[in-house]
Amino acid sequence: MPKLTSIILSCKIRNKTEAHMTMLAIDCIGKYTDLEYELIVIDPEPSEPIRDDYGVLPKFIHLEPKPDPGYTAGMNLGAKEAKGDYLVFIQNDVFVNEGWLPGLRQYLESGRWDMVFPDQVPRSRDFVLDSRKRDPFDPESLKGSRDEGLLMITREMFDKMGDFNEELSILQARDFYERFNNAGGRWTDTNKVLINHIMGASNWRQMADDPEEYDRRMGKDAKILNG
Repeated sequence: MPKLTSIILSCKIRNKTEAHMTMLAIDCIGKYTDLEYELIVIDPEPSEPIRDDYGVLPKFIHLEPKPDPGYTAGMNLGAKEAKGDYLVFIQNDVFVNEGWLPGLRQYLESGRWDMVFPDQVPRSRDFVLDSRKRDPFDPESLKGSRDEGLLMITREMFDKMGDFNEELSILQARDFYERFNNAGGRWTDTNKVLINHIMGASNWRQMADDPEEYDRRMGKDAKILNG
């Protein structure tokens, strides 16, 4: 039986721009994905709706927890809802391209890795053309840009290492990677799958609107991580 991918998209919608950014992220998933998947959108206390003005957005499970449980707790809610053998955690400022899902799954399906990251930083046109020529498992193809904007992990490894640490928010990635490594996980980057990632859209928004709360969250995370 073909394995299912669960795509868990996290967002924090506080204005129309963030709502439209989220709608575009969802549209790209529907537009550029052929393999079977389920989409779970974590949308806590939105100030604007996710609209489907053109009637083309893919169907998704819409979770709207109240009060807002925070970024990591929201992703854990999505993981609990997910039925897939592979989990994709994606932020709402990430826009995927054609072939992204089979492109990532081939690395986990090879049995060599438990988690894979697409390339998600700015690249030159020459870089893109060179990437297209190479075999996916060429050593040069395994040089990418690890970032939490999008990652794919096997369900088995996610359950083995445990959920995201709900005490952390902005700096949670360090803890996640350490627990993944401690659980014996194997990961790789790949520049054979290139996505578009704004980077930090939600955090920059809070830095502008409520810098004191942003600093509080940063300080809390740093204290937990540094003991």
